[in-house]
Amino acid sequence: MTHFISYKNFSSAHFAFLSALDCTHEPQSFEEANQLDVWKQAMADELQALHDNNTWSIVRIPKGKKAVGSRWVYKTKLHSDGSVERNKARLVARGFTQTYGVDYKETFAPVAKMSTVRVLLSVAVNHAWPLYQMDVKNAFLHGDLEEEVYMKLPPGHPQSHDLEIVCKLHKSIYGLKQSPRAWYAKLSSVLEEVGFQRSNADSSLFVRIGSTSKLMVLIYVDDLIVTGDNIEEINTLKQSLRNRFVLKDLGILKYFLGIEVATSQKGLFLNQRKYVLDLLQDTDLQDCKPACTPLDSKLQFDVQSKPLLNVSYYQRLVGKLIYLTITRLDIAYVVSIVSQFMHSPTLAHLHIVKRILRYLKGSAGRGVLFKNNGNTEIMGYTDADWAGNSLDRKSTIGFCTFVGGNLVTWKSKKQTVVARSSAEAEYRAMASTACELIWLKGLLSDLGFPSSQPLSLFCDNQAAMHIASNPVFHERTKHIEVDCHYIRAQVQSKIIDTHFTRSHDQLADIFTKSLPTAQFLRILGKLGSMNPLDPS
Repeated sequence: MTHFISYKNFSSAHFAFLSALDCTHEPQSFEEANQLDVWKQAMADELQALHDNNTWSIVRIPKGKKAVGSRWVYKTKLHSDGSVERNKARLVARGFTQTYGVDYKETFAPVAKMSTVRVLLSVAVNHAWPLYQMDVKNAFLHGDLEEEVYMKLPPGHPQSHDLEIVCKLHKSIYGLKQSPRAWYAKLSSVLEEVGFQRSNADSSLFVRIGSTSKLMVLIYVDDLIVTGDNIEEINTLKQSLRNRFVLKDLGILKYFLGIEVATSQKGLFLNQRKYVLDLLQDTDLQDCKPACTPLDSKLQFDVQSKPLLNVSYYQRLVGKLIYLTITRLDIAYVVSIVSQFMHSPTLAHLHIVKRILRYLKGSAGRGVLFKNNGNTEIMGYTDADWAGNSLDRKSTIGFCTFVGGNLVTWKSKKQTVVARSSAEAEYRAMASTACELIWLKGLLSDLGFPSSQPLSLFCDNQAAMHIASNPVFHERTKHIEVDCHYIRAQVQSKIIDTHFTRSHDQLADIFTKSLPTAQFLRILGKLGSMNPLDPS
């Protein structure tokens, strides 16, 4: 309803009536929220949590000190089916008014890589481990502040009229620049106290390996994924966290960061169907004619196309499509193309984006399936489309990697230099894929699954494989940068073992070019990408 009308000019009675009809309406100001009981209660709950946590003291601001502002932010939390979970009111500081060196210093805090999430899921599925999800309520309020920070009283506070009375913060609060870092430090210390060690491959992953058990915790801000082979120890961990934080146990992992997780006899299925449907509705394409593929395999780019006037609209759409590639590897190649024109898109580029949306219309439920294959072996496929870009003749590299037979990472990217031959383009792609495989090897070692076996890398270019296996330096290879020869060092050290695969069986082909429908769907099936709603 708020897409068509504004609530701000209605009387209190009309406002309350309309808000009751529209249960997902989110107030834009304190005055607006203060007219509704559900949001008044949400604000009261937030203030009570701040008080219980000893977040601040009410003081008179010292001379020479500056207080940052504060405001309320309102959010309606939804379940995966779109129903309302709860109404959340959050008091946030206006951190953009902070001064470096005065009221904040370091701000970096890691979050889980989506690659790590998929690897952890594959490991859990291959060992039939349960996956649990937990949420820490008011997580940022638990971080300890090292700096002296003052904040203005929240809107609606009885003393807010006196500008000299402020909050002296003892704990971090949402909106402060250092809050994510302070919370990560707090949670890390709690996990380390109960025996967990931080992964070297991903600082958001914590592992505890005992003589008879393995436990893993993956952190994404205040969301936790927990898995392992010992239910009793998992329950003990939950209780340890409850003793320190207000913990919401969400049970078996079902919905994480907008990703639906469904468990069946076939395995674990990840998809972003709701996200796709919301995207189609936002762009008024919910009734469009579906396309069979995300990009026409015979498309020729129109270099004379007119510049797009609404650049921000294009940028928002592409940004949402980038997030969708977390589970939609089928659009990775075309999204990598449209993302190259974020600063100067044309009507032709917008036409491609709409073609992607038409494809999504017909495949909203497509996602990635993780099966129990009974192993944690690492392997990868690498490919390159030599001089495929008609504008600058740069090549596109693509790779995909598997852990335990399940697809965990993939990439489609234009190379930064012009390759002089197809062998050079493929060799550079092999170097990029080798880095990914080595990272996966380290991650699995941190998870308690070290491997001394060579990592299998499949390539369909024998010349590139020859360069990787032999110290070849001649006119066609002497100009290649030293870092690209990383793959050669790994092959010679027997850490990576290269294998030739026919172009017909090259699974990374889908990340380097647009393919005909039959070939496109065949490769998707081999990669584990499926659409459960497709009768075929």
